[in-house]
Amino acid sequence: MNYIVLDTEFNQPAPHLFNPKTRFKPNRICPFELIEIGAVKLDENFREIDTFKVFIKPVIYYNLSPIIKRKTGISSKDLKYGLPFETAIKNFKEWISDDSYLLCVWSDNDIKELKRNCKYHNLKNDWLKDHLDIQAEASKYFDLPKGQQIGLEKAIKRLDLKVDMKFHRALNDAIYTAEVFRVIKEPI
Repeated sequence: MNYIVLDTEFNQPAPHLFNPKTRFKPNRICPFELIEIGAVKLDENFREIDTFKVFIKPVIYYNLSPIIKRKTGISSKDLKYGLPFETAIKNFKEWISDDSYLLCVWSDNDIKELKRNCKYHNLKNDWLKDHLDIQAEASKYFDLPKGQQIGLEKAIKRLDLKVDMKFHRALNDAIYTAEVFRVIKEPI
């Protein structure tokens, strides 16, 4: 069995668009639009097999939110040459290329938003049903009180792991999540 450590980045309407005096409202089905997917494939012994990264061309929120731009460093130019969502998901599923895998994420938000984006694009999302929340596992590992979650950057620092990439980029965060996973979890 392989572990697919997944991270996503998404865009949302710019905050000034939430002005109640405007007619604009975020998309009900898809309030957050995926713009980047990054993943690391690990074998059963947590050895890295491969990585995956793709930008997704937006079709809901064409303008990149300044908050997202600042946080991620992703530019409108990056997204201009991104793949359509359907193609990105097809490529991602082909990259997984294994019937025996477990999706691993840092918080359930990535899965939740991926499902919403699939629904918006009329794609099946049954392949997203089983996943492991590494953030929840890390919170248990650090013996945090029930309901308290640790952030990825804090977990990396507490485990004294090397920080040599920018946070809030999909592949980088997937790599960091895989590093935390290796430390806190024995093979399932």
